[in-house]
Amino acid sequence: MTAPFLLADCKAIAFDLDGTLLDTMHDIRESVSVALRECGHGALPDNYLMPNLHGAFPAVLVAVMQDRNVPLSDLDAVIKAYTKHYAYLAHRNSQPYPGVMDFLGDCQSRGVKLAICTNKLHASALKALEQKGLTPYFSVVLGSDSVSRPKPDAEPLLKAFAAMGVPPEQGAYIGDTHVDAMSAHHAGVPFVWFRAGYGGELVHEHPQALAFDDYAELLGLPEQV
Repeated sequence: MTAPFLLADCKAIAFDLDGTLLDTMHDIRESVSVALRECGHGALPDNYLMPNLHGAFPAVLVAVMQDRNVPLSDLDAVIKAYTKHYAYLAHRNSQPYPGVMDFLGDCQSRGVKLAICTNKLHASALKALEQKGLTPYFSVVLGSDSVSRPKPDAEPLLKAFAAMGVPPEQGAYIGDTHVDAMSAHHAGVPFVWFRAGYGGELVHEHPQALAFDDYAELLGLPEQV
């Protein structure tokens, strides 16, 4: 009989970034909207749901452009405008989810090794972590351009756990979308689903070791309001 999964037993934990540690939706959506307008197209509605926020860059922009009937011949111009405006915003509206700092601090105090595996570009991930004071917690940060095959491939997680010196099966990957779940499954890493992120029903098609709505649950604390 297989022993039950306990997050407290993990020697290393890898995290997705957007929609898992940081709520970045507002800054990404605003940057895409400004970029489209600057390139002569309509801005995004304030409540627009990004169709592929889990994708690797620039697939996120491609999905929006297709959804908004923007010709892909303008992709290079949109990428350039988006990159400029996202750098200008400097993650000012992005915030760690409630309880994230407490959980990371608890992991650090227990000697748990921590990594980031995101489909965000590596430089952008580093800036986001630095802006929000999260950099000291992580020994490994991998973006979509840090590997030859980004998520949902196993490569990012296998590379991260190798760098941390911990076998994948002795760790966990915390993420919010089916792409995270697929990557974890391919790498043999127990997947922990953050239900309050940007994921949808497709997550249920893949194995989960644990699911939670608030980081306080991982500390055994009352949910934050």
